[in-house]
Amino acid sequence: MRKVLAFLLPAMLFLTGCGGASTPADFEDAGKTAGAAETLESIEVTDAGPDAAPEVEFDAPLDITEQGARTVTEGDGAVIEVGQNVKVHVLSLNPEDGSRIQDSYEAGAPQTLPLDEELQEVYPSLYEVMLGSTVGSQIAFAIPAVEEQPQSQKVLLVLQVISAENPPKKLSSEEVAELEEAGQLPTVTLDGEGVPSIEFPENEAPADLVVKVIEEGTGEEITEADTIAANYTGWSWQGEQFDSSFERGEPSEFPLSGVIPGWTQGLSGLKAGSKVLLVIPSEMAYGDQPQQGPAGPLAFYVEIVEKVAAQ
Repeated sequence: MRKVLAFLLPAMLFLTGCGGASTPADFEDAGKTAGAAETLESIEVTDAGPDAAPEVEFDAPLDITEQGARTVTEGDGAVIEVGQNVKVHVLSLNPEDGSRIQDSYEAGAPQTLPLDEELQEVYPSLYEVMLGSTVGSQIAFAIPAVEEQPQSQKVLLVLQVISAENPPKKLSSEEVAELEEAGQLPTVTLDGEGVPSIEFPENEAPADLVVKVIEEGTGEEITEADTIAANYTGWSWQGEQFDSSFERGEPSEFPLSGVIPGWTQGLSGLKAGSKVLLVIPSEMAYGDQPQQGPAGPLAFYVEIVEKVAAQ
């Protein structure tokens, strides 16, 4: 149940770090810019469609010493807003000679980039340019190497914005009741020893977080800062079980700040002793193509055994 921080894209972003302060974004003939965008003035992008990497040309080498971002071509889709999950395809290039390092097109695996405070803090110029740009835009982003990290390298990224959507929300108890009445939620059955099984409906998984309280507990209220002990079983929406503390014979302990968002938001506010069904959309779980954990929307039966006292 460890939280997966699928941050931005390929591994090179973890190697390069922050670097460089941003400047207020503005609109010029060259497109919306932020940070050391003058480095990117010569870049030209020829769009090859949503499923193929574009052709990128520039005057090599690029002298990348600070972060910089520039909208090279504007899309004709919706305007990107704060807090949205932005899906992007990414092409990473060596700024010395324009050679390709890797891209998400070949694997057919666009990345989801939350336009949130974390992005603003770590990649401020990209945040400023992406905010207010439009779906379909091609954005160039320069990241410098970090002197303290000998293995890091400067890199040029070209991001194509595929979509921008509001993140899932936690449904109210009334909305959950409506889904249940319509037969759109899984049904959990406990055997004589309290071990759960589940039956899924034929419809698609709900787009938002479902917290159905099967039995309300009487213990302490749980907060996002707490560590809890819980028994649980997890299934993919296709009905495949992938994890169960019941099979291990003992509850598991974990901090709610260190698990997937669907658990953090779904269990906080409940009381110890509660038994719940969580139906978690992909964005609040491990994603559609995770490096670890099952893909897609998930369902969990969870029994909160207790709040674990701080050591």
